[in-house]
Amino acid sequence: MDGGIYTREKCSKCGRPLKHDSGRKGCFCPDHPEIRAHSFVVKFPGGIYQRHQSYEAAAQALNHLRYEKGTRRQRFNPDDYRTSKPHSFAVLAPKYLQTKAKLANFSRIQTIIETAADHFGLTNIKDIGRGDIEDYLFGMADISEKTRFNRCSQLHDFWKWCLERDVITLAEFPKFPKISYELGYRSITDMGTQQLVVSKIRELSYHINPKIWLAVDMLATYTALRPDDLRRVQENSLDAGGWLTIHNPTKRKNKFKTIRLHPDHVAAWRECQVKYPALPGAYFFRHTKGISGCTENERFGDKYLYKWWSKAAGMVGLKGVPLYPGTKHTTATETAKLLGSDKALEASGLTNKAFERYCQVQNDGAFEVITAMRQARMGNVVPMKSRNE
Repeated sequence: MDGGIYTREKCSKCGRPLKHDSGRKGCFCPDHPEIRAHSFVVKFPGGIYQRHQSYEAAAQALNHLRYEKGTRRQRFNPDDYRTSKPHSFAVLAPKYLQTKAKLANFSRIQTIIETAADHFGLTNIKDIGRGDIEDYLFGMADISEKTRFNRCSQLHDFWKWCLERDVITLAEFPKFPKISYELGYRSITDMGTQQLVVSKIRELSYHINPKIWLAVDMLATYTALRPDDLRRVQENSLDAGGWLTIHNPTKRKNKFKTIRLHPDHVAAWRECQVKYPALPGAYFFRHTKGISGCTENERFGDKYLYKWWSKAAGMVGLKGVPLYPGTKHTTATETAKLLGSDKALEASGLTNKAFERYCQVQNDGAFEVITAMRQARMGNVVPMKSRNE
């Protein structure tokens, strides 16, 4: 039969190794039968080596290994039974994360996988079934169904990676629970109220740092921009022709996108460069000197513009509409009302395919939309041509 029980202990009288005696259920000295072992080792083909503190535990482990090999046969994998647990969730998780390290959303993936690793620990992934996954996902009561769906999707990708790595077979791939969700509509405002908030931000912050207003005004103008995109731009990101290039934009690592700025914004940008000179590679949207709680020349924090928007919105009576829907979504909706949904989609930099991807370069049509929207926001009437013209 495969495998056996051994011990590293020796006879205290003669020094000879103790031998396994299945009849007496232990390891004894052949010449001094009263000398017995107190710790045991199970050795099994495939490099399996297990330590046990009692003979009963060692015998049980050996019988289990023999049973597993007899029933699994070709599917028997010694790695499943090693002390190092190489096929456990906690051990495989870091290796999986290494394959995702260059993705733009790596931090989100890392949070999901590491949280799951804390839960499943050293459990062999072959022993984690649908019920275990379902209990884990629905045991988190303080998350939305969309978040639950995202976590389930990421775990499914983890198991798919294990399948491709030959850690599991297709027959061992667990079924995953079906999680449905419905996205709610974002609260938006109208163009007039949006402009009130932007103007209030200018009033409150322009003397502190004009770039605060400029950043929010740009978000309210260019629907292809995200708040974190602005944190990435540098002093040399705007060329002589008024094109702003953003490297590694939000959710698009190792990519870039360019947006043509309105002349008003180009002028404001150049004025800031004269007032706050810096090296070409410095972040453009950075703090100035003398602001409490902020370090000079450090780029804006990821919540900095959000806080200014919230403060100004509260002062003009706008509630429940944060920065992102108050700028991007509001402008996109107002654009569709003014110029049609096709133009709004074109200016947003999104594709028709479920708005999944951002395009890299805005065309002249999008620039025309931006010009028209800016005139409308400033109170000018935009003449519209009829369809027959």
